[in-house]
Amino acid sequence: MKKTKISKYFLFISIFTFVAIFFYIVQNSYSSLMKPINQIQTSDIIKPIDPNLDISVLDQIAKRQYYSAAPSASPATGSASTQ
Repeated sequence: MKKTKISKYFLFISIFTFVAIFFYIVQNSYSSLMKPINQIQTSDIIKPIDPNLDISVLDQIAKRQYYSAAPSASPATGSASTQ
């Protein structure tokens, strides 16, 4: 019975391919694991709420002047004149 000899080139390509596929699987697994964590850290929806009230904003709202497009009529006083 004759032994078949595996060439060194074929052995090198096989090992290199196995290592490349192994690292590809590990990289994808790690990426899938870390993706939700990175999305939470960068999400604008999930922010800590600031418990301190900004008083300056309330002062600005209180100082606003409201304008209307049409002049408002004075309310009726009860004494209406008839013609």
